[in-house]
Order: sequence, then C-alpha cells, then structure tokens
Amino acid sequence: MFAYNNFLIMKKILLLILSIPILFNACTNKSEKNTYKNSHKNNIKSFNVTSKNPELTTNSGQNVSLDDMITKNIKIGDKILFKSFYFTLENKHDGAFNFYSKNGKLIFNTPTKLSIMSMPPTAKGLTTYKEGDNIEIDGTTLIKVNSINFVISDITD
Repeated sequence: MFAYNNFLIMKKILLLILSIPILFNACTNKSEKNTYKNSHKNNIKSFNVTSKNPELTTNSGQNVSLDDMITKNIKIGDKILFKSFYFTLENKHDGAFNFYSKNGKLIFNTPTKLSIMSMPPTAKGLTTYKEGDNIEIDGTTLIKVNSINFVISDITD
C-alpha cells in the first residue's frame, strides 16, 4: 500500500513537472500576442485633409460651405499632392507634410514656417512653428501656410 501511494505521488509530481513547460509556453505566447496587438493598436491608419476649392468660391472663413471644400484621405504609405504640398503618412518625403504615429498620436514634421490652431478655436489662437518642427495633432486642427488653410480631421487608428 505504501509503495502504491508513493507511486501515485510520484505520478502527480511527474505530471506537474511535465505540465510546467506547457503552461509557461502558453502564457508566453499569449503575452507576445498581446504585446504585438498593443504595439499596433495605437498606430494611426488615416486622416483627412480639407481645404477650400478656389475654383468653386472666392468666399472665406465662415462663408465657405462644405460643398466648396475638397477633402483628401491620407492612408499609411500615401504621398498625396494637394494644393502644391505633399502629405504623407508613414512615408517620409523631402519637403512634405510628413505625418507619422507616435504613442497613438498623430505627429507631423513641418516642411516650412506655418501656423496651427485647434478647432474649434480656443483663446490660445494661432501658434507659429518653424521649418523642421515636429508637431502633435490633437483632434481637428487648422494648419495655415501662407494664405492656404488645411484642416486635419477624422484621425483613425
């Protein structure tokens, strides 16, 4: 009887020892999958750039209707020419508005001196940046370059 009990105890210990690598492997794979999933979770996949179509209206400000606007959707890998400026997302190009994701935020590198304002406007108003600055876009944002206005919106991740 004593030998039989020792045999059962040894059998349980052996099963426990053999199951540890299986449990460890299952936990490790799950952790790696979650890490991969979370690392791509915060990447920006696209955003819209909207600007007035000068062929449709000479109005400005609040007098411009949505029908007088042009919207371009910028997706990962795109390089789109819009009103003499290139807009990219995760596709660096010299002289372009090079947008990229960082920690779930949309960032862009300024190709020239410009001003930015959050939309709707706040008391802060326009903030001016110089060429080469990296700027975080938080929500709908107006970018003013010379006399051209671009609105960045509909940021999707």
